[in-house]
Amino acid sequence: MNETIDFLNKATTEELQARGEFTIAQVKKIAESRPFRSEEDCARIKWLDASRLESLTAALQASEMTADPTEKPAPETAASMHQRWPRILWRAFLALLVLAALFCLFYFGIPWFNERVLNPLQNNTSRVSEVASQQAADVQALSQQIATLQAQVSDLETRADSVDQAIEAHSQTLADLAQMQDSLQAGNSELSSQFAEQLSLTRAIELLSRCRLYLSQSNFSLAQQDAASTRALLYSLLPTISPEKKQGLTVAISRLDLALGNLPTYPVVAVYDIDIAWQLLVDGLPEAPELVVTPIIQETLPADITPTPDQPTVTPTP
Repeated sequence: MNETIDFLNKATTEELQARGEFTIAQVKKIAESRPFRSEEDCARIKWLDASRLESLTAALQASEMTADPTEKPAPETAASMHQRWPRILWRAFLALLVLAALFCLFYFGIPWFNERVLNPLQNNTSRVSEVASQQAADVQALSQQIATLQAQVSDLETRADSVDQAIEAHSQTLADLAQMQDSLQAGNSELSSQFAEQLSLTRAIELLSRCRLYLSQSNFSLAQQDAASTRALLYSLLPTISPEKKQGLTVAISRLDLALGNLPTYPVVAVYDIDIAWQLLVDGLPEAPELVVTPIIQETLPADITPTPDQPTVTPTP
């Protein structure tokens, strides 16, 4: 079928008329409708349908079989050459257009490709290489820093263990010191109480000594004041004094109560009781003093003197 279409495109009007299959009007119509590229192009002519093309194909094949192989093709006539020039020129124009397009593509496309693709790609590749090198250097530096930090951490852990041991030792020492401090405070408290007790007894002895001097000078009023102060001082020691001295302290307070009852009216009797109380204090308040009964003169005690209740009126032998 392609040979038939090629024949319709290339055959001259004389060749078409020589076939005897087309009239002059049909030959002219075929020449005007060229070129034919497919059967659809041929079908644009109503009488050039598929059956007509098949009969033309069969006739062409039959003529080829009967033709002399030594016969040379007839030279192209001027009319056929005139009909082929437009197609040749059109094909040449298309070829030139394609060549121009290829030239423009290479002339403008290659620089554009280099500028937009190759150069950025090379720059990116170099940057990637630089970044990779920088990252490798950073990784190496970080590795060194990590190794240094690990060594420092190990050193700090060792120091922390040493510090923990030292803290534990100091804590134990502090606990021992706290225990010793508690013991010392307890001992100091006991010593302080003993010292305060001894100091109060010494002050009481001094007051009674001055009271005796006032009595020897017949200054009974001042003697009464010192006796009352001594009695109040000794009475304040009753709750805290040691048990072995409490009995002697009670007897001394009783003697002072008797002396205060006899002052200032009967100073001679009061002197005797004050001397006994003074002697008890000087002797350190013995546990069981020898009781000696002394004369008692019933008098109304001063308002600021409170006698010790339920105490026997006895006098220890000095």
